[in-house]
Amino acid sequence: MSDSKTAYRYYAYARQALVEALRLANVLAGDEVLVPALICKDVLSSIHTVGANPVFYQVDKTLAPVSLPHTPLIKAVIAVNYFGFPQDLEIFSEYCHKFSVKLIEDNAHGYLSANVDGVLLGNRAPLGITSIRKTIRIPDGARLHVSDPQLSELLPYQLSFNDKPLGARYFLQNIFSRLERATRLPLLRWVRSIVRLRRFLSTGEFISTSSTLAETEVVVPVGPRDSSMKKIQKLDEEVEVKRRTDLYERVNSAVSNSGIKPVHGRLPEHCTPYGFPFFGDLEGAKNVRRLVNSFGVEVIRWPDLPEAVLADAPDHYSNLWFVNFL
Repeated sequence: MSDSKTAYRYYAYARQALVEALRLANVLAGDEVLVPALICKDVLSSIHTVGANPVFYQVDKTLAPVSLPHTPLIKAVIAVNYFGFPQDLEIFSEYCHKFSVKLIEDNAHGYLSANVDGVLLGNRAPLGITSIRKTIRIPDGARLHVSDPQLSELLPYQLSFNDKPLGARYFLQNIFSRLERATRLPLLRWVRSIVRLRRFLSTGEFISTSSTLAETEVVVPVGPRDSSMKKIQKLDEEVEVKRRTDLYERVNSAVSNSGIKPVHGRLPEHCTPYGFPFFGDLEGAKNVRRLVNSFGVEVIRWPDLPEAVLADAPDHYSNLWFVNFL
């Protein structure tokens, strides 16, 4: 699936692609970037890397923006396709046209997903980013999309792919994943439990979280592994799309009477879900985990919110979970 009108560059991680997107948007030191408060804290590292500052906007329980504040220093606005579901870009496009700022489509969750018109997510704005490694099991791989012809002329050359192998962790996870789907034994979950127990014994926490330093870490763009790129090229996209859409329906059916609240009732046409997002408390999430245990999937709380957001975050930010389809 591709769009011939869009130019692409590949990076190891999406935050590196975002750094380049911000530079192409002419975001300079002292400028501001409008970003949703419901976001992973490491997105801020890309903003700080170019010397800019984040300005947060809130999203409601449908994960759509409540309003978009403006200051004269804002040079770019980031819209997020949460969990691979297409964000309605109309309010963002109107904002960007009114204030002459650049729109960046954060499609980290939306590899292989498209809107109802069949337009691939990440290609609907002048600039877009996609984290391919979050959809298929590879150690690195992200993409910068440039749909604006004028910005395409400013694109730097593709960074060299590196020759690092996929690594033992990749092969073990791949083997366990295939065995799990064949035998229905929760092999990956057993492995994760062992890893998390070791982490708890050494750090006191079962799940690792990003430190405050993750928000200000300097992001240096590098190319992905050549081995990861070969895996991307070999992917049978139709098979992966079907696996994810079928899995969404199975999970949706399994949790229908669990008491949790799905973020979305059904899949829009052409949407390839990153996972199954829902609102619930810890007990609700445990119940979902029990109900989908045989599907070979994991239930995760998301996101690891920025420090500036935590104090005043509404309940639906901290009660957001998803069933990960990786």
